[in-house]
Amino acid sequence: MAYCRSPHSIPSGPIVHSTPLITFLERVQETALNTIGNSSFDPKLYVDLSLKCDLSTTQNAFNNLPRSQNGSVLVQDLEGFIEKYLEGAGDDLVYTEPVDFVPEPVGFLKEVENREVRAWALEVHSLWKNLSRKVSGRIAERPDLHTLLPLPKPVMIPGSRFREVYYWDSYWVISSSRQRAY
Repeated sequence: MAYCRSPHSIPSGPIVHSTPLITFLERVQETALNTIGNSSFDPKLYVDLSLKCDLSTTQNAFNNLPRSQNGSVLVQDLEGFIEKYLEGAGDDLVYTEPVDFVPEPVGFLKEVENREVRAWALEVHSLWKNLSRKVSGRIAERPDLHTLLPLPKPVMIPGSRFREVYYWDSYWVISSSRQRAY
């Protein structure tokens, strides 16, 4: 196991190397960058993909793609591979109705006298309903095909663009969700 020995860092123990799935998806990402180029490349997309079949089958198919000297493949070959062997990014989290959502929360909102401000606050409050997600049942069935961890309960994502839960956003999500009850 490797240890961080940089003079610019605090010793923090062993460096945990990536999983084989993440390492593979990073290779797909690098190939996509070489193939597509910087202009329309989304670096976050590829590491959020999950597999349709086992890793060894997917890796073999990927390794057999015809490549140029710089490691790129034809765009249609890469797109065909992704369509055949990988699930879409974001398919691991699915919408779920929050069980405790109430359209008009009790508390401070009823005391807001300005109708425009009250309507705006209710509109902001209604956004919570759209941010509730649960982990797809496929993750618990086949965790080896996914990068997302199976979570036992629904979660709130910080925005509709998010395809996973980030621990550093948890404070703000929890703080905001506590406010919506008042």
